[in-house]
Amino acid sequence: MPKGAIHHIHTSAAPPVDVYVKLTYDPFVYFNERDAIFKVFPKEHQVEDGYLKCVTMRDFSKDPIEFDNNLRNRILLTEK
Repeated sequence: MPKGAIHHIHTSAAPPVDVYVKLTYDPFVYFNERDAIFKVFPKEHQVEDGYLKCVTMRDFSKDPIEFDNNLRNRILLTEK
């Protein structure tokens, strides 16, 4: 049965990680720290509990570059 989204993808078949980081600059992209999941919510009333806008998280970060590097590591599953 087909899945609604990519279940997993090999990095050799995926775009560079910076493409995904750039997507987090879209105001519809949210992140759940507890579950380490990104989701897109086109409308504010659709946002599930525990999700914060990535752009808001970046704005409140001390260092936006460090924030992006953290996202990069989470996407690549190389979190320290």
